[in-house]
Amino acid sequence: MRIVLAESQTLLRAALRTLFEQQTDAQIVGEAGDGQTLLEMVGRLHPDLVVTEINLPEMSGLEALVQIHRHYPDVAVLVLSSLTDGQNVRSALRAGAAGFLSTEAEPAELGIALRAVARKQVYLSPSISHKVVERRNGQRAEDRAQVTPRQRQVLQLIARGKSTKEIAALMGVSVKTVETHRARLMNTLGLYGTNALMRYAIRTGMDYAHI
Repeated sequence: MRIVLAESQTLLRAALRTLFEQQTDAQIVGEAGDGQTLLEMVGRLHPDLVVTEINLPEMSGLEALVQIHRHYPDVAVLVLSSLTDGQNVRSALRAGAAGFLSTEAEPAELGIALRAVARKQVYLSPSISHKVVERRNGQRAEDRAQVTPRQRQVLQLIARGKSTKEIAALMGVSVKTVETHRARLMNTLGLYGTNALMRYAIRTGMDYAHI
């Protein structure tokens, strides 16, 4: 996995580089100290993954994320930050982040996050997931999108990284039926693509809900 690392603090960036290089399939191909440089590097190096802090000079990590997702949709972005409040996490997920990792996470969690991103799954640090769930529990019923029980089940399984065939087997229905549920979900929620559905499900705590 070819990675561009964005962190404004040189010493911290060097420490992160060492951690990443301990992952056998990770290769740091570029480092940026500000958002504008990050965006230029992505366009020039075409990495598989960008790992970025939120607070970057010139252009914030979130602003860079929006631009990367718009112009280089095949490049995944993992946010690595100490700013794990709900607003920042939701903003990152809405902008297309592949995950959000807290800087307070254990080093081993980095490898877990990388493997999840490689499988096209969305990864959130457990502490962040709990905050998302707490927010979901505090929502008013009218603020939640209205989906059918079967659609909700499909959405929950998507959030858990299940493929269409796996979902069909677990629900005892055909692959075509699952695809129909997914298409109707995207129409109801105003989302496009499985990754967008996965981010929505995680953001609303559906991956933790009982099926």
